Amino acid sequence: MATPVSSNPWLDQHYAGPQTLVKIGRRRRLNLLIAGEGAPTVIFAAGLNGTALHWARVQPAVALKTRTVAFDKAGMGFSDPGPSPRTASAVIDDLRAALKAAGIAPPYVLVGHSAGGPQMRLFAFRHPEEVVGMVMVDSSSEYQDRRLGEAAGDRGTETARRALLRDFSRLARLAGAGALTPGTPDYDRAVGPPSPMLTPAVQAAHVAQRTSPGFWRALRSESAASQSVSSDEVAAARKSLGETPLGDMPLIVLTAGKTIAPRPGEAAAATEARVAVWRAMHDEIAALSTRGERRTVDAGHGIQVEKPEVVIAAIEEVLALARAG
Repeated sequence: MATPVSSNPWLDQHYAGPQTLVKIGRRRRLNLLIAGEGAPTVIFAAGLNGTALHWARVQPAVALKTRTVAFDKAGMGFSDPGPSPRTASAVIDDLRAALKAAGIAPPYVLVGHSAGGPQMRLFAFRHPEEVVGMVMVDSSSEYQDRRLGEAAGDRGTETARRALLRDFSRLARLAGAGALTPGTPDYDRAVGPPSPMLTPAVQAAHVAQRTSPGFWRALRSESAASQSVSSDEVAAARKSLGETPLGDMPLIVLTAGKTIAPRPGEAAAATEARVAVWRAMHDEIAALSTRGERRTVDAGHGIQVEKPEVVIAAIEEVLALARAG
């Protein structure tokens, strides 16, 4: 059994408070967690509502091999809120500004989980001269909600997405009014149950972040853009580079074998159709490079938490290939 995050000495030192707050605008700072030395620098991008904490079981091991950077997106973790809309372009523009301000030059190996995957691909498509390798951890894809819904014959996907956005807006209003208080259903919805994987100090930081209006505004904006503007940005950048946009860049795509679960009342055939589309989208990501490879992992969506050793091994493999040229 893997060691729980709570026994990791990094926790209180790196996740209970901000680390390197880098100024990226007149009134804005982005929080970077920088560890290790060497090149290439490995950049970690978390999923839609994730922070640097989501890499706590991976980054320390990789930092023993090279320099690493995990970051909190604007409005999340310890980073200041940013202007809307929070598109994929906005996320990578913030990241690149922070890397420049911190003096962290390329080359980079980009690692993206879930919604962080398309963001890191946009980085690589727009700045291929700076990127020497990639690892996609159960990555999202452009227009995936539509594709998954069509595969299952589900016409309610967009309706469900709009309801979720309304919920994010409601939680932002409640947080702004100081109404997300313990013992209420809305607090439970926003914060979730206490995690045995976190120390008290890190849990307190998590609660403070999830009861902040800036978090829910950022999450709503990024979510709203993900299947429209952000997907358009990634698709256009990919198309501009031709048939194999990443050339022969080392690329490993990790697919979680347990991401797609049956929905209540869903026919087995519909579930299987969604699983097939998820894997097909990951095959498409692997095909972005002549050296792309997809691997299925016996884990849920959060592979970096459930099977960190698999993610670490993939990153180390890409690092070795990148260094070999």
